Amino acid sequence: MAEMINPFRGLLPFEPQHAALFFGRDREIEDVASLLEERRLLAVTGVSGSGKSSLVLAGVVPMLQAGMLPRLGTVRVAIMKPRGGPLAELARSLENTLGRVIDTATLTRTTYGLVDAVKRLPPGESLLVVVDQFEEIFPYRRDRLKVDGGAEADRFIHLLLRAAEQDEVPIYVILTMRSDFLGSCAIFRGLPEALNGGHYLVPRMTRHQLQEAIESPLGVIGVSIHPAVVQRLLNECDDEPDHLPVLQHLLRRMFEEGAFEGGASGRPTR
Repeated sequence: MAEMINPFRGLLPFEPQHAALFFGRDREIEDVASLLEERRLLAVTGVSGSGKSSLVLAGVVPMLQAGMLPRLGTVRVAIMKPRGGPLAELARSLENTLGRVIDTATLTRTTYGLVDAVKRLPPGESLLVVVDQFEEIFPYRRDRLKVDGGAEADRFIHLLLRAAEQDEVPIYVILTMRSDFLGSCAIFRGLPEALNGGHYLVPRMTRHQLQEAIESPLGVIGVSIHPAVVQRLLNECDDEPDHLPVLQHLLRRMFEEGAFEGGASGRPTR
């Protein structure tokens, strides 16, 4: 018998290809999408393990790509993380999204380099740049101070800000960031002002949302879980504020051990 796909991500975030298995955040997805219609730059923040990356990557991004926000038209999405060098990572993600060569020299020629790089978007299309784990920009800038005085990180931020401020080319920006780094944003001129106008703090999941996140992914692959097991998991989550990563890890291991009816080993629910 073919091995079944594990519907739980464990300690890893859900990404766009996992959208069909991402449940429990419908309200938050709609909230973020509505804010993005009003603001070209939006920071989605939360404590570590709150699910902010999953919310954006597996919730908001697929929603936009499905055309559910007509105002944005057909949305192309460039996803990046700053850790490998923000300008190089931005250029790479744009190349993958737009299908043409974009180098860092093009991006840094002017403060509107990001706008210039995507000016040839066809009518009716827009670009969404997702900077996942944005907090990586702070240690990167610190580590590069002796090399460039923080210039690369500063240029990267300016590119994002200028792209979000202009209205010639439809460019939108979402940053996912741990909320404990919000104060660090003051190191970049203009960033605090931009975030004051566009900021979404990811709320803790309700008991009903958690139940959906447990049961619905299993339902997608035709696997069931005993109601008593669900209630025990929910009760234990009530006492743990940082429960999401632990819950996902536990569910992934339970699936691997065949703890669900019809699961990996075919053994019945325990």
